[in-house]
Amino acid sequence: MASFQEFILGKNIVLDEEEFTKASEDFKELAGKIDSLYKDITDMLTDIKTGFDSPAGKKFVNSCENALLEPLERQKTVVTHIADNLTSARNSYRSVFEEYREAAKSMSPE
Repeated sequence: MASFQEFILGKNIVLDEEEFTKASEDFKELAGKIDSLYKDITDMLTDIKTGFDSPAGKKFVNSCENALLEPLERQKTVVTHIADNLTSARNSYRSVFEEYREAAKSMSPE
């Protein structure tokens, strides 16, 4: 585990490389679940369309698509963006973690 701690103005700031990785993976997994839910809803709406082949039925299906699918698309965009930012942050701090590991290694008794 590589973590970096700094005490600044009485605040303990901790950066943990493994937590960046885990959080990014968790958000990627959530994006996959959103994809699966999106597919399930799309499949159900396709089934409903066959039984609702009328102007009112089409309006109903369209309202379902607007109320269910569009918010899922937006949510997936946000979740994917968070996962990407966490990966980027971990990569940005990679040198800090490596230097911290080297410093800790050099200070530890052999």
